[in-house]
Formats: sequence, structure tokens, C-alpha cells
Amino acid sequence: MIKLGRITAIVLSGLTLLCILTLVLTPSGAEAGDKQLIRLKIGMAKPIQAGKAFSIVRDIFVAEVSRQVAEKTDYRIEWMEAYGGTVAKDGEVLEAVEMGLLDIGYVIFLFEPAKLFLHNFGYFVPFSSSDQVMVNRITRRLFQEFPSMTRVFEEHYKQKVLTVIPTTSYQMITTFPVQSIDDLKGKKIAAGGPNLIVVKPLGATPVQSAIGEGYTSFKTGVYEGWIILESIMAGLKWPEVAPYVTVIDLGAPPGVALTVNLKTWNGLPLEVREIISDAAVLLADRGCQEMTAMTRAVRQVLEEKMKARVSVLAPEERRRWAESLPNVAEMKAREADAKGLPGTKLIKRYIELQEEAGYRFPRAWTLK
Repeated sequence: MIKLGRITAIVLSGLTLLCILTLVLTPSGAEAGDKQLIRLKIGMAKPIQAGKAFSIVRDIFVAEVSRQVAEKTDYRIEWMEAYGGTVAKDGEVLEAVEMGLLDIGYVIFLFEPAKLFLHNFGYFVPFSSSDQVMVNRITRRLFQEFPSMTRVFEEHYKQKVLTVIPTTSYQMITTFPVQSIDDLKGKKIAAGGPNLIVVKPLGATPVQSAIGEGYTSFKTGVYEGWIILESIMAGLKWPEVAPYVTVIDLGAPPGVALTVNLKTWNGLPLEVREIISDAAVLLADRGCQEMTAMTRAVRQVLEEKMKARVSVLAPEERRRWAESLPNVAEMKAREADAKGLPGTKLIKRYIELQEEAGYRFPRAWTLK
């Protein structure tokens, strides 16, 4: 597929006329009680069935906006839902919202390592807290304290951040049993973007990959492990080809933003914008609660239905892993500082807020 950022002006103008579904207000007639119709296109790169982290957009946000707009306003929403990369694949959603190909998009930070470098701060502090509800509270506070984190979307990418959502904690699935970090030496381990940071120091070979390739790549030996969310392991039936699941609790990073195209946003009625804003907050709050509950259920499914062999990495091995890494937090903070971003201040604050909430890191991440 052609990368969205490379679409020529001629093709874009054609798409604008033929494909872009932007805000449309039209009378819907007596059939809908004379309510005006608002058409919105929402999308993401991931398939809804890959896990709760993705399905909450449809089940919480879309459902709540539709219900409240219908009940409280003179409008109704008609959605075009473009999930599973039907409009934009990994690394293309940010541009799709910017260009109006999507009105609302699910932007995954790790697929935007250049444009959203500092937004990947959660991945720059490995073995952070896995308490998704707590991280959600910390994330909201951080984005309030550092307004440049949302301003960059408006000033550079023509979109507004509706909410930021932490992922569930990253765990590991392999074709071989893991009792010690020494078992990973010489193995090919896949991960997404910044998570590759934690692989190489163990003597393993890091492999960048996409989840759609996972099942086949495990089966054919392209790699022997993956650091990923448990819901994805289960949703895509990976234990059939990689039966060992190791709970490493790499952390629950603030990894996703739900954004809306500014032209679309500014064209919406005020009461509809208020409903969308409230639904976005609900998406993060209820979504984190549901994902936390889902994680317990998914682990049970992995063990009982999929016959995965689930084990927990011993605390001393987790500490050894953390201590084997370079000071990733400081390295990435300095890199962000050099780009004119508040890297050191933000990452230091992220660590402080976790510690204030009672979390104890397996190693100290010190920033000067």
C-alpha cells in the first residue's frame, strides 16, 4: 500500500472528491424525528477482533456518542467504521486524520517514532507499572502539566487529541519455555517499535514485525518470540504456534491517542462536541477498567482453552533484565531534549508520579 504521506496532490484531490467522508449535516426527515444527520468516519489500523484495547472504541466511544447525541440533541450520528487498516494501516492513521481520510482516528504512538517521538515516553521507561487504571490517572495529569504534548497535534497535524489511553501491560509469548532471561540468548524476538529496546541487551535478536504477520511468522520460524499484549495473543490464536506465555510485566505505557480532524471538529455543533469530549474521557476511564478485568479473563482463556503454558518470570529475573539495560530513560530524555522537546522534565515526572502512587521499579531510572 502506498504510504499516505507520499500521496501526490493530484491523487489527494481525487480522494477528496471521491473517498473522504467528512462532516455532513443534512435533514433526516420524519423517519428520524426530523433530526439532522451527522456523518463521521472513524478508523484504526488494527482489527477490532484483535482485542479489548481496540474494540472499546466501538463498544464504548462510538456507542456512547451515538446514544447521547440521539437522546440529548437535534442531531443523530451515522458512522462509517473503518477498522483493520481499511483506510489507514500501521503508521498511517495520524496522516489519515490530518488529511481528512478519517474524521476520528486511533493513533498508536509506537508507529510514529519520528513525528510523535516524545509521546512514546512510556516505552522509554521499561518495567514501569502495569496498573492500567493508575497509569491512566498519571497520563491525564501529565498531559495537563505538559500542554505541548497535545498542542503538537493541532499545530502540526491538524487534529485535536480527545483522549490518551494506556495499553495493558506487555508480556511475552514464545515457542520455547522461559525460566530465566538467559533462555532468550540467541533467540529471535519480535516487538513493536520502542519495545525492541529491551531485546538486544539479552543477547537476543530484535525483529520489527506487524501483528498480522505473527501467526505465519511463528509457524515458519521467522522469529521465536514476541513481546505483546495478552489480548492480541489470544485474539489471533498465537498459542497454537507459540505455546509459552511468560508474564514479564514490561509495563502499561500511555500508548494511544484518539484524535479528531480539526476541520471536522470545528464544524460540529457545540453540544455534539461536548458529548464527544465526555465520551472520550469515558473511553479512557471505563476502557482501562474493562481492559484490566479482561486481562484476568484472557489469561484464563490462554491457559484453559488455548492450552498455553503460562508462567510468571521470577522477580529476580525481572530485576536482572531491567539492570541489563542501558539507562534507556536518560538516553531517550536527552534525545528528546536535543529535539527541543521537554524530554527530561516529562520522563522524570512520569517516574516520580508512579513512585508517588506507590510503584517500585525493579531498578532505578535516574535522570540528571
